[in-house]
Amino acid sequence: MGEGSKKVIFLSHCFINQNAKVLEFARYPGVVAPFLDFMKRRGYVVEQLPCPETLHMGIKRWWNTKELYDTPGFRKHCRRLAKHVVDLMEHYQRKGYDVVLIGLDGSPSCGVNITGRNPNWGGRPYASIEDYHIVEEMGVWMEELKAEIERRGVKLANMTGVPMDDPKFNMDESLRNIEKLVEG
Repeated sequence: MGEGSKKVIFLSHCFINQNAKVLEFARYPGVVAPFLDFMKRRGYVVEQLPCPETLHMGIKRWWNTKELYDTPGFRKHCRRLAKHVVDLMEHYQRKGYDVVLIGLDGSPSCGVNITGRNPNWGGRPYASIEDYHIVEEMGVWMEELKAEIERRGVKLANMTGVPMDDPKFNMDESLRNIEKLVEG
């Protein structure tokens, strides 16, 4: 039996478990099948990142923005998770794998290129989706994970996000963008 693919994708948790999403933000029942099928057809090994939000606040939680997660306690939680993830990335890299990281753009935690903000959110959860402002910056979890990757000198082949938390999300367009990224 052969060694298999030498490509590994570290993928935000909710691509494989949409039940980890806050209510009304899940777009697929269970898994994001189009995305996982896409990775499978290209021979990628898929490693599921932990979901820091679910581990920190559970499944039944209110919508949050980056401001609400940008706390010393949540950052410490993310740094602790990052150490384990980067251990695995280092292992793959030593074995000759190309390591790719794909986050969930628009997420206050997992956004790579964009995240959600609203400095007025807080207190009782009377928010609406229209109040979730997408801005160009990383989410808290991705900031901490990237810092650990850089601290340890892991070389990523690529790092990006799929904008599923952006109200204008389009799966076909996202798959084309990911294909350009991962296939070079």
